Amino acid sequence: MNHTAQNVLCEVNSCKNWEQGIKCTADLIYVVSLESKQPSEIKETGCKTFEHSAS
Repeated sequence: MNHTAQNVLCEVNSCKNWEQGIKCTADLIYVVSLESKQPSEIKETGCKTFEHSAS
């Protein structure tokens, strides 16, 4: 059973975890630093939870 993560919003509607109303349905959200340092800006992070939707 898949539960919607509370208070997690996502605009990436090409992800299989995306749900109408910009909600993320993943059970776990995994965000990483794109560089080997602590990020100080949004563009330096990435969502590893992303999986492309088949539709």
